[in-house]
Amino acid sequence: MTKPKIAIVGSGNIGWALKQLLKEDYDIRQGDIEDGFDANDISQVNDFLKGADAVISAGPFAVNKNIASVSAKEGIGYFDLTEDVETTEFIRSLKSENILMPQCGLAPGAINICAAGMMEQFDSVNEVLMRVGALPRFTTNEMSYYLSWSTNGLINEYCNEADAIYEGKSIKLMPLEGAEKIVIEGESFEAFNTSGGCATMCETYENEVQNLSYKTIRYPGHLNHMKFLFNDLHLKKNKDVLEKLFDKEVPRTKNDVIIFFVKVIGLIDGVLQEKTYLRKIYGDEKFSAIQITTASGVCSVLKMYLDGKIHSKGFTKQESLSWNDFLNNEFGKVYS
Repeated sequence: MTKPKIAIVGSGNIGWALKQLLKEDYDIRQGDIEDGFDANDISQVNDFLKGADAVISAGPFAVNKNIASVSAKEGIGYFDLTEDVETTEFIRSLKSENILMPQCGLAPGAINICAAGMMEQFDSVNEVLMRVGALPRFTTNEMSYYLSWSTNGLINEYCNEADAIYEGKSIKLMPLEGAEKIVIEGESFEAFNTSGGCATMCETYENEVQNLSYKTIRYPGHLNHMKFLFNDLHLKKNKDVLEKLFDKEVPRTKNDVIIFFVKVIGLIDGVLQEKTYLRKIYGDEKFSAIQITTASGVCSVLKMYLDGKIHSKGFTKQESLSWNDFLNNEFGKVYS
């Protein structure tokens, strides 16, 4: 039996994890700028994707337009990990005879599929809270944070407007605002607005849900330090400087934990009820927590697609997928 051919763009932390998860059952082709493959060059992308059944982009979000364009033209299944709204809107504009699914992974990605699945248990929904933290298990610095994933992606979500639904209407919120205290199993955290995590849910559930929001979880005190850097020093206008500073001075860690938290409040049989889905997922000797959750998130969706459990063509929303189908394969079980 011929193995499905999967192209992976990028061989950083997540790209490496994707290959480890998929290499047994799939024929993998991987390309990265370090190997001389430049996804900014559309002719190179054309050559790289020849014969592929599907592609996962784990490169910088800036290269995704080229990869998605070639995938759409050639009818290749397309998946990426972007949280960038403008990139997603470009992919939405493409026509394809095959699936185009940006915003896979952890958040956006698994968090949206989970929230949509939980909402189906209610007759009507008042509030949806999606909260995710990618945290070091141990820190000693003032901002209570070490890097565990893309610096570029982190800065992007701290700088761009966040989507939400407020009193039934889709709105934009300032990043690094909306601070709240959140207590999980007796431990206090803070959560605040960041961009990208809602994906397309505000558009899907406007006028159906009273309130819906996504926030990033951090240890207490982190937010004030970020506001000082991004707002008081205006480093959000100098993202290159900030990225170099973070990469040079903030340690990276594989000793991390993912907090995955969804709360839905609404009516069931006329009674106002709440349901919560909480998972704490830890790294191990092979994968960090952010690697295994992000890579498993996109691999589970890829598996659903290859198994014929996703039938849509063109742009496909995360919340259109079945949470049960997502959990019920060897990749999605990380979240179960």
